Amino acid sequence: MKLLWDSLKISIAGAKLTHLVQKDKIWDHGSMIEQVKTTFFKLKRIKSNGNVEDLNKYLTENCYKKIKQELGELEKNGKTLVVKNILIKEISIIDVKVARNQNLDCFTAMIKAIGIEFITDKGGAAGLMNYSDKVRNFSEQWSFVRQGGWWLLDDYMKK
Repeated sequence: MKLLWDSLKISIAGAKLTHLVQKDKIWDHGSMIEQVKTTFFKLKRIKSNGNVEDLNKYLTENCYKKIKQELGELEKNGKTLVVKNILIKEISIIDVKVARNQNLDCFTAMIKAIGIEFITDKGGAAGLMNYSDKVRNFSEQWSFVRQGGWWLLDDYMKK
């Protein structure tokens, strides 16, 4: 049933995008998918090497703070995130919202990927916590907001 619900959300978002792109090119589906892909790979690489400042132009201030906090917690606990061989299998736009009142234009993407992602001790000993060191399939839901003529990652979560 979840697969049908996801398919319905993708169809509705696609129909909205078809109309929105005629008024404003920022709603171009291909460009949005490319922005998700670029941000996804940059975020995974940065989270594993800890240099979050390189992501500034891809993140809202709130998302930047969230990532800094996550990395700070790992550092404080003597842990590091290891990310290897991540491949995106599919990116789907599942929700689209046009700016109203104080809310900004935004969209939500579902990213289905495969790869290795786990937490280990800084020294390299495999102190696994919440992750497996085996290749696995995973999904993440990412929300982007519009700032000017650009989409910025505002929030993300594992599914």
